[in-house]
Amino acid sequence: MTKKKKKDELKTVAKELPPEKPEADLLKEQVEENKNKYLRALADLDNYKKRSALEKEQFVQFANENLISELLPVLDGYGRAMQAAEKSGASEEMIKGLALIRKQLEDALKKHGIEEIEALGKPYDPNVHEAIMQKEDGGPEGIILEEAQKGYTLHGRVIRPSMVIVSKK
Repeated sequence: MTKKKKKDELKTVAKELPPEKPEADLLKEQVEENKNKYLRALADLDNYKKRSALEKEQFVQFANENLISELLPVLDGYGRAMQAAEKSGASEEMIKGLALIRKQLEDALKKHGIEEIEALGKPYDPNVHEAIMQKEDGGPEGIILEEAQKGYTLHGRVIRPSMVIVSKK
């Protein structure tokens, strides 16, 4: 290959290459790129902190869920005990004592975020109610007629749905 052909070939290749930038421009680009990486890393760290705080808060709110779920049948039992005591003609003091213990248990659960799910007379909602039966009724369809078992939420999350009997036509 002759010198002239080599020069022509180098010129062709040089035209295809991007124009050279001065060193100052290259440094500015690097600084800008590093700045963007730094800002992204800062944003990621901030998001991580927020996510961790939210997870910790939710963990604290729902840490007692298993214990509370196990106490709900005890609360149901107090209700049945009070009904049985009233039917059997138990003393007024006995009924008042049972009612006081039940109220204390309810207050302790409320203090930790437990709320009873309203059911009677409300429209059936599969998110918070569990229909165990349908009963014919003269009123509108899909209204809760009876509550077989009370349902509860813990900080807005259903931990036990209400077991209900729903109206049908």
